[in-house]
Amino acid sequence: MTRRPASFGLPLLAKELLEQAARKRTYAVRTAYAVLLFVAAYLFFYEILRTGVASPLAALGRGREMFAALVMMQFAGVYFFMPAITCGVITQEKERASLQLLFLTRLGPWTILFEKLTSRLIPMLGYLMLSLPLLAFAYALGGISPEHLCAGVGMLALAMIQMGTLALACSAYFRTTVGAFIWTYLLALAMFFGPAVCWLVASSVTGLTLSDLVSRLGGNMIDITPLMLPFFGPGVLSNSLFFGGFNLWTLVMHSVLVLAASAVWLVLARVFIVRRAFIAPRDAVLNVFKSLDRIFLRLNDNWLTRGFVFVRDTAPLPGDEPVAWRETAKRSLGKARYLARVFIGLEVPVAALCVLVIANTPSAEPLTLLLIPVGLVAVLMVSAQSASLIAGERSHQTLDVLCTTPLTGREIIRQKFRAVLRLMLVLLVPFFTIFFFECAMKWRIAVPAPPRSYHLEFSLPLYLTCSALSVGIYLPMVAWLSLYIGLRVKSQARAIVAALGAFVVWCVAPLVFIVMPLDILTRPQPGTGFGFVFLVSPAAIVAFNETNGWRELANHPWLAVVINFTFYGACLCLFRWLCLSAADRLLGRIEVYESSRFYDELFSRHGAARPPAAQSANGSRREPVTRLASQDEPAAG
Repeated sequence: MTRRPASFGLPLLAKELLEQAARKRTYAVRTAYAVLLFVAAYLFFYEILRTGVASPLAALGRGREMFAALVMMQFAGVYFFMPAITCGVITQEKERASLQLLFLTRLGPWTILFEKLTSRLIPMLGYLMLSLPLLAFAYALGGISPEHLCAGVGMLALAMIQMGTLALACSAYFRTTVGAFIWTYLLALAMFFGPAVCWLVASSVTGLTLSDLVSRLGGNMIDITPLMLPFFGPGVLSNSLFFGGFNLWTLVMHSVLVLAASAVWLVLARVFIVRRAFIAPRDAVLNVFKSLDRIFLRLNDNWLTRGFVFVRDTAPLPGDEPVAWRETAKRSLGKARYLARVFIGLEVPVAALCVLVIANTPSAEPLTLLLIPVGLVAVLMVSAQSASLIAGERSHQTLDVLCTTPLTGREIIRQKFRAVLRLMLVLLVPFFTIFFFECAMKWRIAVPAPPRSYHLEFSLPLYLTCSALSVGIYLPMVAWLSLYIGLRVKSQARAIVAALGAFVVWCVAPLVFIVMPLDILTRPQPGTGFGFVFLVSPAAIVAFNETNGWRELANHPWLAVVINFTFYGACLCLFRWLCLSAADRLLGRIEVYESSRFYDELFSRHGAARPPAAQSANGSRREPVTRLASQDEPAAG
């Protein structure tokens, strides 16, 4: 009896790639990415291209800055898109209860992980290959060596592996795609900003700066800095290589460190994929809070505090607002005790870092940089929770039960939004802590600016007003925008990704497609008020306020503040109105009006006479009847 040799193949990888190839969304996203990349590259390199048209030899040697800009844009795409497309590779199998079937096949856990990871690396590699014509054009202009070319491509590959393995580990650990999505970005932020924060603390305690340490070691800042921050993304090293000089030893060591970190994430994914494959449905965030509760209870049980509790959870009866009671008394991010944990987890590190900065640094720039991770975490938490309010009910198949209550759709949405409002109030405290310390430092070191300086003299009322309005309007605007997207999108994970993507595009796209073309066409002079065009991006006013660069707004900062926040306040009201005005329709409650025409068509179809009771005196009476959309009917929008 002859035995056929086993055929070697990658069945899971082939399945994933075939499913992606069958979706129209794959080609639509790829086309949109290519269009955005080429248009952005044309706008960024317009000056170089215009110089080349006038004199072809004048553009020679300008390839290095073009190549560096292209590579950095690709790094941004990898850091933003790679976690989003990878964090659901295992959790989707768990949600569909098909991971058990994979374990019944001859595929081992390592094989499943490698094929799943490869199924996401290949599409990301396709996105990166779209820039090959631009990279070839930049290389043809000269100014960049083959070593720099290979270093840039290698760093992009390392970034893909780094973010892919991180998202794969989170996907193997968490049960839901939403949890994996949120924690992937949070861990990425900790991985990128954590070393800088740790070094800030160490330098504040020891009084030793980075330049002093490097000089004592006898090294170069450009060579040593990437090794001092091994968990930073490869984009940091790539930027230093392009503009500081090529060093093979630094490249190799940094690559080894990044690959070692990626190997750790991959080993963790191998451990989690088996141990957490059959976990019962439960809230991972709630489990974390319960673990923190046990730790705090042990710490609080001492002779000094004697178990005193500042914030006690109350469980009153639902009363007239049952949905709000359910969101604030039964949800992990709605209960006062767990919101206090979030407050401590954010406020204590922020306050400690602010004290260290104000005690050891004469400049307020570290506090401005601290706003970046705090703002990203706040936007991520608010957007994820808001997008999950209705999309989560739809994913858990509890939306129909919620819609059968005698509450109107407007009341349901307003009561469910109560938990988001609580979370935003908690998140305001770290922001105002940073604002307070920044005001103290800038007010202390403020000096009159030279007449022709780019910056104006620091104004405390202007800074406080702009800062307060930025968090007071932007956070609710993000929340209502995310809620509106969650009302229209069926999947909870897709709603979160769409909400975050919409806000990121809103901040970046106007700068690329409105500000840059107008700057190319008009050639504005400094101080002419061209800075008002930047206000089409919500993030512009924050940058003007933090850098005190109001000179770009023709020395009219208060006018810019009024225009900016009036417009975005109107956007906030618009998003809120869109959510509340069509709440019943977006929730799936379809209103059918029984007009005379409806009755005429109904009874003529059956060949019967229309009963007199259904007719009105003028034949145009409308009687509203509300029914609940079934599961098979498409969601509104």
